[in-house]
Amino acid sequence: MTAAVAMPVSDASVRAESYAGRHRRLRDAMHAAGAEVLIAYGAGMHSFIGSNPAWYVSGFKQMGSHTAAVLPLDGGPFLVITPKWDLGRAKDRSAIPDVLACEAEDFSATVRDALLARGLLGKRFAVAAGVQQTRAMSEAWPVLLDQTPLDAERLVSDVARIRDPWSMICTRRAVEIAEESYDWLLQTARPGMWEHQVAGDLEAHIRDLGAEDNFQLMSASQHNRSVHMPTHRLLAEGDILLGEITPAVDGEFIQICRTAVFGEPTDELREKFALLDEALRAGMKAAKPGVPAAEVVEVINRPIAEAGYTRYTKPPFMRTRGHSMALGSMDPEIAVDSGHVMEKGVVFVMHPNQYIPETGYLMCGEPVIITDAGAEPLTRKMGELYSIT
Repeated sequence: MTAAVAMPVSDASVRAESYAGRHRRLRDAMHAAGAEVLIAYGAGMHSFIGSNPAWYVSGFKQMGSHTAAVLPLDGGPFLVITPKWDLGRAKDRSAIPDVLACEAEDFSATVRDALLARGLLGKRFAVAAGVQQTRAMSEAWPVLLDQTPLDAERLVSDVARIRDPWSMICTRRAVEIAEESYDWLLQTARPGMWEHQVAGDLEAHIRDLGAEDNFQLMSASQHNRSVHMPTHRLLAEGDILLGEITPAVDGEFIQICRTAVFGEPTDELREKFALLDEALRAGMKAAKPGVPAAEVVEVINRPIAEAGYTRYTKPPFMRTRGHSMALGSMDPEIAVDSGHVMEKGVVFVMHPNQYIPETGYLMCGEPVIITDAGAEPLTRKMGELYSIT
């Protein structure tokens, strides 16, 4: 198990200031939406493909089945967590000092009693739960609150989409972990190892470096149809090893997409990977504030289509050219039909991962942040076609 590392005083200060800033911006959004109390709910699940409003608002990664971070327009916020025995950790970690703990079966009653005690029942409520909320919990809110609450999913997402200083500290640390881990992988992976052995070793290394979570796809073949979860296949000379590495630090996931070959790459493989690299760099240059995501997709697809692979830039060969993995927002998705527009300060992975008939599926992607000059990579160096010898 990775040992806990004390947070530097400077980081603790940035974290506190960032959460205070989140609460201010959320209150401004609540006021504009006509909401007087925001409830950010968590069901104990955290994934890079779904936002977690409760963690985003509270700074607390729950272990129990229910959590509610309650943010009034007026008055201090409070946090209700389950189970009772986790109260000490919640008080130590939460950015909200007022914490109540109860057992799961008492969660609704505890939230209602806390609202009543603070004079908040009767106010106009809004609820955000990301993708976590069960049907039973969704149906419980109108009874618990004596009203049908406003849907606050977009309210929280719009605030969370722009990364604050604490989010960026966590994001950059996760990028460091991803890069350092991949460098380690290149030094340790060898023909004759099982895919799942390589993936398991890498997972352990990522955790040792301080990531609290990691989503990972890793597979290899002489001609990959896609990247997938590791199997019991033995790696062989000439295999193309694909890796999608997605570590998280304090809830902030980032992702790198990498391709390596066991042995020397063929000229054809170098040529096709260079095509994807060209597409990635073109997309990064185009992704300036105000530019629609659909336009970025067109720019990424253009060199691939001009090389004769138009049909492979569309489903079922390609779904998206990138996506966010933010703690509180899943915007933007870099897809033709996403409707999203680039905004300064947004972080996501841009990846023209692509099936090429001559070489198979190749991966090429970087975590980027949108600036006035376009999308800038957060990695120390852009990924390349690596050789494992």
